[in-house]
Amino acid sequence: MQWVLPVVMAVRVLVCDQVAAQVRYLTDRNVFPSISTANTIYVDVQASSWKPRGRLLWDPPADIRAKLIAVGFEIVREKTQPHALTLTGSYEETRGRQFGINRYGTVLTGTFRIEHHEKGPLFEMTIQERAALTPSGTLPYLDSLHNFLTNPYYHFLGEIVDGQVHRNQDAHAVFLKELHANVARYAVPEVSDNPEWIPEGIHSMQQAHTLYEPVATRRTIGEFVQADDDRIVDILPDLLNHPDVYVKVRSVEVFGDFRVMEALPLLRDLEKNAKEIEVRNASSATISRLTGTSP
Repeated sequence: MQWVLPVVMAVRVLVCDQVAAQVRYLTDRNVFPSISTANTIYVDVQASSWKPRGRLLWDPPADIRAKLIAVGFEIVREKTQPHALTLTGSYEETRGRQFGINRYGTVLTGTFRIEHHEKGPLFEMTIQERAALTPSGTLPYLDSLHNFLTNPYYHFLGEIVDGQVHRNQDAHAVFLKELHANVARYAVPEVSDNPEWIPEGIHSMQQAHTLYEPVATRRTIGEFVQADDDRIVDILPDLLNHPDVYVKVRSVEVFGDFRVMEALPLLRDLEKNAKEIEVRNASSATISRLTGTSP
């Protein structure tokens, strides 16, 4: 989508209940190859909440720094120290609609802008999640927080900054790279001959990232469907090896979303032989969608 606005080159917005993010490029994409060696970054994210005492259950700036460190960026702690990039923005928790007496939803909004010390603003993302009243009775705030942390644009925030700055990749190209990496990682279990070895990722931030990975993966797959981006189709057979059954189910459904008739032999095999009943049922339903028959 091309808009005639000063500086802003492109805006992509998904307007639906499953909106993932609004992404704006603030400079010409041709600028990115010239900054591919930028690796030092200063993070200036302000966090606030409408809740009593304004306290948060988590530390957004620290989490963002951890995400950037995980992909190889060097964090600069003081603004006065030399640095090539700056991540500025805000994380705000505002009161949402009322669910009951003294019970309100919470709207979580994160706006993150990347700037280069010479080239100026590069791109900006705005992510917003809100709670819906669920049959499980989960507190609306916890629903909102879970949704925010599993939003693919936040879950892969570090990877998006890395991919955009170092390889001039858009967010969807980054998502595909990470989905491929996850499939490869699950195909080779982590092992060690050291009896005292502890699996990588014991740091709390990495544990949270790993904990949310299956839900974030499902939402990432859904992001391609919402954006009508069929680049996801080629990786669907590999995603059927994911350990999470609902990632498999969502992958099966996407064959139907993109009308991939060539997948029918695979789907019929899954319908008969998949070990999870959820996958067998999803395969049957997708076959019906593709062939126009009743399951």
